[in-house]
This record gives sequence, C-alpha cells and structure tokens, in this order.
Amino acid sequence: MAATYDDFRDRHVVVTGAGRGIGRVIAQAFAGQGARVSALDIDFFGYGPDEGVRQVVCDVTDDAAIEAACAEIEDHDGPAVALVNNAGVDRRMPLEEIAPDDFRWMMAVNLNHHAAFARLLVPGMARAGGGAIVGLSSTAWMKRSANMVAYHAAKAGIVGLTHGLARDLGPQGIRVNAIAPGRVPTAERTPNVDDPEFIASTHAMQCIPALMEPQDIAEAALWLASSSARMVTGQVLVVDGGGVGIPLPKKKGNA
Repeated sequence: MAATYDDFRDRHVVVTGAGRGIGRVIAQAFAGQGARVSALDIDFFGYGPDEGVRQVVCDVTDDAAIEAACAEIEDHDGPAVALVNNAGVDRRMPLEEIAPDDFRWMMAVNLNHHAAFARLLVPGMARAGGGAIVGLSSTAWMKRSANMVAYHAAKAGIVGLTHGLARDLGPQGIRVNAIAPGRVPTAERTPNVDDPEFIASTHAMQCIPALMEPQDIAEAALWLASSSARMVTGQVLVVDGGGVGIPLPKKKGNA
C-alpha cells in the first residue's frame, strides 16, 4: 500500500459486500492498517477469512438481517470508526424488462442498505468520538451507460444520500463521502481481462491508458476514512483513470 494510517489501528471498521472483488480488497486494506474488520456479505464465495478480517453473513436486502448483523458486530468489536458501504450489483436490463419487483430489489441491493447501516452504526460511532462513512457509487450513471436504468437510479441516489448525511452528521464528527469507480476488472467478474480488445476499449475510455485495480479503490477508501481527509465531507471522489467526460468507445460495426 502507498500510505500508512494510524487512525485504524485496533479500531473497528465495517465493510459491506466484502465477500470478493473490490469489497474484499477494501477489507484487506483496512486490516493491513491494523483495523479489526467486520466483512459483511451474503456469500464469501469460498474465500476463507483474511488476517484481521471477520466474516459475517448478511443479506443487505433484508432489514432484519442488517439489524441483527449490526448488533452482533458492535457487541463483538465495539463501535465502528469507519463504514464502507460497498455491496451492490450491476444487473443490466432494458426498461421494458424491469418488473416492479426487479426495480425494488435493485434499490435494496444497491442503495437502501447505505441508509440502514448508517442509521444503525452512527450512534455508536458518534459516542466513540466520530468517524467516517464511505459509499461506493459509480461513473456508469455519469456516462449514461445503456440498459442500466435501475442501477443508475441507485448509484446516483448514493450521491444524494452522501450529501444529506454529510450535512446531518457533521455536527457529530462524522464525515460522509462517496467513491465513483470507473471500470475495475476483478478476477471473479472479468474473465476477459487479458483480451486485447477489452484492454484497448478500457484504455480508450480513460486518460490514463492502464487497467485499474481494486487496490486503487481501496487506497481511496482508506484516505477518505482517515484523518488525512478530516475536512473532506459531502464529496464524490471519481477514481476512473480520467474517464468521465470521454465518450464510450464505439463497438465494431457501429457508425
């Protein structure tokens, strides 16, 4: 890791959607800073717990499960000083195929739990002297990517929630920010990461012609949650290699 923070040593940090991919790397990054990490996910996909990381099964679409998980992790490790709301899924479908239940599920898995975890963990965080909340948004809604209406609504909603929570929780010493990642290949979800066309299309949508890594998002989360960012709140940090504002590359055969 590029930086070391003393803020998290022997302190409790909560990361949702930490069973694999970006969330797992974020949990590992905080553990590497000496934190006691509660990693929450509905499934850990065969990964055993990493050093300093305690796995807690939780369905973030289930309000009762969230309440039970928050009570259990606070009882086990005390109040959290940092909460990283990472859980989400980018299920893609055109508008005409989105049934009401599909839309509600997308809001639950991508947005609603951000507010639920904040509501339940903020009281302990405030009693402990404050802390930080980091939510994972996306650049997809900024780029108007196709067939992602529900995902866009949720990820844009995270930005609005971030603004509102930052204003309301600031007096309690709690900062709230969001990260908007661009395309981040992961071993579990990007089987074509070595394909030359995939690499070329990724480079074309960025200013920096390099593939991003989950660690790039983890470094941003560490900084936003640390005292190095003590006066940063209500912000959205775009981590995408400079891709926002660059038109998506055209597919072969398109005009």
